[in-house]
Amino acid sequence: MKKRWITPLRRISVIFVSLFFIISYRADIQILEGSLSGSRFIGFHLIDPFVTLQVIAAHNSVPANLIIGTVTIVLFYLAAGGRAFCSWVCPYGLLSELGEKLHFFLVRKKIIKGGLSLPVGRYWFFALWAGLSVVTGLLVFEIFNVVGILSRFLIYGAGAAGIWVLLVFLAEVFFARRFWCRSVCPIGSAYGLLNYVSVGRIARDGDCDNCGRCASVCIEPSILNFKNMKTEEGKPVYIKGSACILCGRCIEACPKGSMSYVSRFKNLV
Repeated sequence: MKKRWITPLRRISVIFVSLFFIISYRADIQILEGSLSGSRFIGFHLIDPFVTLQVIAAHNSVPANLIIGTVTIVLFYLAAGGRAFCSWVCPYGLLSELGEKLHFFLVRKKIIKGGLSLPVGRYWFFALWAGLSVVTGLLVFEIFNVVGILSRFLIYGAGAAGIWVLLVFLAEVFFARRFWCRSVCPIGSAYGLLNYVSVGRIARDGDCDNCGRCASVCIEPSILNFKNMKTEEGKPVYIKGSACILCGRCIEACPKGSMSYVSRFKNLV
């Protein structure tokens, strides 16, 4: 049986997180302060791991609050699933998904040509942004970070940096779908490293007949190549690649219900 409720729930989750930030700021209730780059929830610091890495690289120091906030976030995503941030929390992920739909619509109408896909160079960019922080002593990536810019835009209001988000979005619509998430964003790369050790996973069970429908909806289809994967009978095959954002599209697409969210301790869906 197909599970079609995942995408609506995921979108609600993204909207709810952003609304929580907005309401906390506008109503001055101080429950959730800051933005997705760095915040404080009821006194607990929550820091984007790549922000912390940039600060350490730029200043050769390890501020205690940043470390505490980063450890808190890392522990949460170790339980929930490494890159769950990208599909269940990140507002640009939702905007990029809209851009993808517009891209395919324009391709179907033969207004643009599809098929342009940039090389997946997330960890090259990861090293580049971190290296620039070392060289300049600045958090260079935050100038271009569409996630942080969009988060602040939604919470605090319009700013000139919003033009950069619009340009990236239009580039994804007309040229290369979801290139920011797939090829550039070091935030996703940092969370992607947790995919290999996180408790929350997506898995395939033994009923899979390799029809390929899951790969056809995945933003990074290569991670769903099960043909060469073998496992003991009755045990699931876990999706462990750093590219998996745990969006659940594959679960919804599977006609046999072979894909599911699982943990190492208990089947969740």
